[in-house]
Formats: sequence, C-alpha cells, structure tokens
Amino acid sequence: MKHKELPNEAPYRKRRGHSRYFIYFILILIGLAAIVYGTYYLLSTVDWFNIEQIQITGNATVSDSLLLQATQNFMGKNLFSISNDEVVSKIKKYSRIKDVKLRRRLFHTLNIIVTERKSCLYVKSLEGDLFPIDEEGVVLEKYGSVYKENLPVVNLLINNAALHPGKTIKNASLDCILALHHQIMKESPEFISNISEYYTINNTVYIIDARNGLRLIPSNKNLARQLSRYEFVKDNGNVSNNAILDLRFDNQVVVKSGN
Repeated sequence: MKHKELPNEAPYRKRRGHSRYFIYFILILIGLAAIVYGTYYLLSTVDWFNIEQIQITGNATVSDSLLLQATQNFMGKNLFSISNDEVVSKIKKYSRIKDVKLRRRLFHTLNIIVTERKSCLYVKSLEGDLFPIDEEGVVLEKYGSVYKENLPVVNLLINNAALHPGKTIKNASLDCILALHHQIMKESPEFISNISEYYTINNTVYIIDARNGLRLIPSNKNLARQLSRYEFVKDNGNVSNNAILDLRFDNQVVVKSGN
C-alpha cells in the first residue's frame, strides 16, 4: 500500500519590524515639535528680548513721529510675542502706506520697513479742495494746508464728503485720465511736468499745458512722437492761446479754434 506524501508547507517568515520604526519616527517628530515649541515659548516670554527701540525706514511723506506714535504700545513687549498682523494694521491705518515688512534685530530692536503710495494727481472737489491720489485712484492723506507736491489737477464733480483717505474713487472719467497719465509716464515722462490739468468732455481726455494754457487732445498711439510734434507746432506755429491742438491724427497736429 502506497502512502501519498503530504505537500511541504512554506516556511513561516517573521514580519519585519516596520511598525516599530514607524512608532519611533512619530516619537521623534513629537520630540522635535516639543523642542521647537519650548524654544519659541522661552524666547517669547523672557525679558531678554523686550523691545526698547522701534526703527522706521522707507517713509518719505508720513513722518516718523506719526508711525512711532501708532506703534508705541509695542514698546516693552517681547520681540517674538508680538503679532505681525497687529503691527501691520497699526501702520496701514495711514492710507499713504502700501506695504509693511518687519525685521526683528536682537536683542531689543523692531525694524519696520514701509513702502508708501506715491501721489500722481490731485483731485479737485466741488468745494475747490485738492485731494492727492495714487495711480490706483486711492485717496491719500494731506499733511498740512500747504500742497508741497507738484501734481496735475483733475476736476471731478465730487463733494469733499465722498473723498475719504484710503478709499478708491470709482469714476469712469478718472479711470481714463489715470490710464493716459500712466501712458505718458511710461512713454514720455519728461512731459509730465508740463501738465497743469486733465479734464474730460464726452469721454475725451484733454490736457492743459502749464507753460502757456494751451489745450491738447493726446493720442493713444505713438504718444511720445505726437507730443514731440506738438512741441514743434507750439514753438513755431504762432498758435492762439484759445486753440485746441488735436494729436489723434497720424503724423500731424490739427489746430482747432476753441472757446
């Protein structure tokens, strides 16, 4: 009688200790997190890093005294415990401030670097007051009653009550003027100082020349070349002060009679 041989069973292999290494990894991460948190907690609570000096840099229009006054309540606090967002909000309450960066200098100095909005135009209100605005149409603060910035004026039918520092003016005519002003700054920046005023009639932007009171309608194409051609006609064409010079035609300046 023959006996059938039973098949050999595969040898049992022990599983590697992957789960053990995973636990070690988790414990290491927890330990590192505890060290980082403990270090931060220590740095943010000890008196060694209390603020004794605040330095302001990058400002030109907003005075140091105003910005230092806005951040005075951070004096004596720990460098690492103060909130960046809180400091930035204190500085940005001035509409002239566009961006704020903070640097902590050991052991007691907080350095605040600001970037100001640059004025590009004055908006003249119905009451006759001038409000500086930046290239985005944001109303900026005025400091004092003397207008120290030499900027073109834009006449808009807007009351003083509607012009708030930090708010953007929503006005179609102003949008057209800002676009043209930006184009002149880019293509013919030397002409900016010659502009006394911008205004619009039927969605057409007019410029008043500060040197002679001449009115001109600028071109959207070949702007620098047309402005150069205007300069030649102005100096050699015996143009009446009441004339309007239209630069929208290629390679020529059309002189129109004006009221």
